[in-house]
Amino acid sequence: MKKKLSLVALILIGFVFCLLPLTATAGDQIKIATWEDVNTFDPGWMTSGERELTIMSCLYNGLVKYKEGSWEIIPDLAESWDIAPDGKSVVFHLRKNVQFQKGYGEMTADDVKFSFERIINPEGKSPEKGTWKLLDKMEVIDKYTVKLVLKDKMANLFTSALPMNAGYIVSKKAVEKMGQEVFSKDPIGTGPYQLASWKPKTHVELTAFDGYWGEKPKIKKITFLPIVEDSTSETALKTGEINIGRAAAINVASFKKNSKFNVNSKPALKTYWLGMTVNKPPFDNLELRQAFRYAVNVDNIVEAAFYGTAERANTILPPGLPDYWADAPVYKQDIDKAKGLMTKAGKADGFTVHLFIPSNDAERIMAEVIKADAAKAGIEVIIEVKEIGAFNDAANKGQTDAYIQFYTSTIDPYYIMQYFGTDSWNPSQWHNAEYSNLMKQGASEVDDKKRNQIYVDAQKLNDKDCWAIWLTHGTKVWIAQDNVDIGAIYPNGRLTPWTMSFK
Repeated sequence: MKKKLSLVALILIGFVFCLLPLTATAGDQIKIATWEDVNTFDPGWMTSGERELTIMSCLYNGLVKYKEGSWEIIPDLAESWDIAPDGKSVVFHLRKNVQFQKGYGEMTADDVKFSFERIINPEGKSPEKGTWKLLDKMEVIDKYTVKLVLKDKMANLFTSALPMNAGYIVSKKAVEKMGQEVFSKDPIGTGPYQLASWKPKTHVELTAFDGYWGEKPKIKKITFLPIVEDSTSETALKTGEINIGRAAAINVASFKKNSKFNVNSKPALKTYWLGMTVNKPPFDNLELRQAFRYAVNVDNIVEAAFYGTAERANTILPPGLPDYWADAPVYKQDIDKAKGLMTKAGKADGFTVHLFIPSNDAERIMAEVIKADAAKAGIEVIIEVKEIGAFNDAANKGQTDAYIQFYTSTIDPYYIMQYFGTDSWNPSQWHNAEYSNLMKQGASEVDDKKRNQIYVDAQKLNDKDCWAIWLTHGTKVWIAQDNVDIGAIYPNGRLTPWTMSFK
């Protein structure tokens, strides 16, 4: 009997000791569910704003930044700047005594010069080279002063190039010591957090950087967990395994009614579209692309996937942006028109479409609705679900007939539209010389009225060539445990983990 009591006592004591550390550290860590894992931590080679930008913004600073929770541009690593009268150069005056993480020393003008010029170096093949295509060179004036020299006026310099990932400053010493490939997995920046560990497909763990030059974050550890399925994220929220996550659109209302959670919604600066690969059959034929557009019911697709939480899209840019094409046509399902176009294209008996989608709940629902709609017109849709890496690789190489993709962006139309029609990221394999020329004009046009017309004209070309069926701009929803202050959230729903705390 004594042995049994002693055993019970030992178990209870052990249980108490197990609880003590959890209680003591409960306010030291926040766990956030993300959709899929990162591919890189190198801001000049970012592959997805959705998966990587929030983490990168914890690790790095730029010369300027969006003020947390808004699109206001404020100083960051640069205390001030002077813009030349002709708009073709800017002199930045840097903060002093800003330290890089992990002992890599002070950030200086040499690091700024290196960070930008590595992106425009043709040998580097950075996917961000288009962002900086008007950058001529960087000139170091002294240790804390650097001059940015442009080939022409750059309309998006302060709206998207400098405050986004392409404007983040990396440690020259670290990149040259490690090489780009190693650096992409072991990043060194000046941000409020540094990388502690990354186990692919399992977690990204960041710890507060003690030498951070700015206001220290209240949370010592931020862990990002790649959770693909919305249902898994919901369960993790309910069991307390994560502090912040998402839910399927159909279940958001129930979380709003639950006092244990706070639901935060923002109109997403995101574009979902049903893309068609235009350089091979069947969609190398414009009439078949148009037929597909008339076969699907966009309103039903959006309602099924987002349960009334999002509106349909009619063009690539979200409403509210100054360059939005307000008069864009609203295509409604018309099976007779679809069949007529198919007959005209010599496909009266129908055709088959292989549709690739990433492993995500919303895209799966969309795909099933598309399949059912297309069947009414005699179009057979074969859905293939792929892991995000395989999906991106296949789509970017044009290996599928059609795909469902989404793209997270900023308030600048050039940032949103620049890649389409290029060779760097263009899943539809669409090329249009007039479109490319418009992108070139828009990059340097600083007259708002003229710039707006340029991007409206570009949207009209998208519509005319019908390489995409625009679906929705979505809604970004974050669900947080009631004891978590989620901090400032940007207008497009991007988190700022360094502003988070426990209540």
